[in-house]
Order: sequence, then structure tokens, then C-alpha cells
Amino acid sequence: MKPTETLARETTPEGDELVLARRDGVYYLRVDGKELMTSRVHGSEEALSSLALKALGKRKAPRVLVGGLGFGYTLRAALDHLPPDASVVVGEIFPSLLKWNRDVLGDLAGRPLDDRRVEVILGDVRDLLDGRQRFDAVLLDVDNGAEALTLRSNAGLYTPAGLERLGRSLTEGGVAGFWASFPSPAFEQRLRRAGFEAWTERVPDREGSKRKNHVIFLARRR
Repeated sequence: MKPTETLARETTPEGDELVLARRDGVYYLRVDGKELMTSRVHGSEEALSSLALKALGKRKAPRVLVGGLGFGYTLRAALDHLPPDASVVVGEIFPSLLKWNRDVLGDLAGRPLDDRRVEVILGDVRDLLDGRQRFDAVLLDVDNGAEALTLRSNAGLYTPAGLERLGRSLTEGGVAGFWASFPSPAFEQRLRRAGFEAWTERVPDREGSKRKNHVIFLARRR
């Protein structure tokens, strides 16, 4: 096995180390030594987009927010499922991830940032969920589930107050999707208490796999 090659590092706003690495042609992203994602498996990231947009249904000129760019797979799948008149806002807090997706990682998902429907906003996705602008769908892949891993401040997304802000940021009947590595009946109940129609989909981590080992939480604004 070839040795792991560290390609880039960045310190997060909370002082942890974000590391992009590569081994045998596979890219890895780690924060504080914990693996966040790999280019080897990304089927569930694509399922986040496909399931949420299927639940949304057809709309004229839909507006979508993708929270967390990652390696671009969620964004790529969203663009593939959206019509030509759609618009997609990408909220990414790490400048390095934007840079890496425009160069060394760009070809992994077919350079989705080059799509004319995409607008990139560098900053915390929580600031975009302020109720002042509305989205038909919100796709959130910023953590390992309904908890804060990448940034401790992300915990605010999953609180009753954060879910209330999310609801105000969705159009009527709009859909939010959350990527997770494990189920959480408690979070699904929290979504319902916040006024959403909520359900959980189990999905494989890679295309063709029969092991449904990842989770997509879906929530529709009533």
C-alpha cells in the first residue's frame, strides 16, 4: 500500500486541524484526526440530493441551498436532478474546501462549481437560514449526523431554535434533508415537534452496495 500523502491543511475557526490527504488515488478529509469523508464512498451524499428533491417534486425555478460543499458529490447530484431554471446556493465555511474543489478535487464530481446555476457563499450556512430568504429545498451535509462534529457551533442547527429558523427559511411544502451516519429517533421526533412532517431513509454508502449503513433525515414544512 502506498503511503498517505498530505495535500493541504487548514485550521478551523475553532482551532482544530482540517487535513486533505490522498492514498492510492483516494482522497480523504479529516478534522482533528477524525475522518469526515472520502472519495471512495459517496453514494449516500448523492442520495441526500435525490431523496430530498424527489420529495419536493417538480417546481418552477426551484431555489436550493446546499450546506457543506464537501467533495462536491451532493451538489453534483442536486444539479443532475434540477431543471435548467433552478438556482443553487452553496454555503461553505472553509475557504480551503472551495479552493480544493476548484483545483485538485474538481474532477471528482465533474466540476459542479462551474455550473451557471450555482452561487457560492463563503460563510456559515447557519447565517443563510435566517428566515429572510426562502428555499424550496435545503440539503445539509455539515456533520456526521444530528450532532456537531466538524464545528461545535453546528450544534445550533439541530436545536429547537435552529429547526424553527430552518422552517422559516423554507417555502410552503419545502423539504430539508440531513445526511447522517446513524439513525436518531430522537432527532426525528425533534423535527416533528418543530412542525415538520419527518421521516428517515436508510441508504447505502456506495452505489451497488446492499448495506444500508447511512441515513438521510427528511423534513417537509407543513
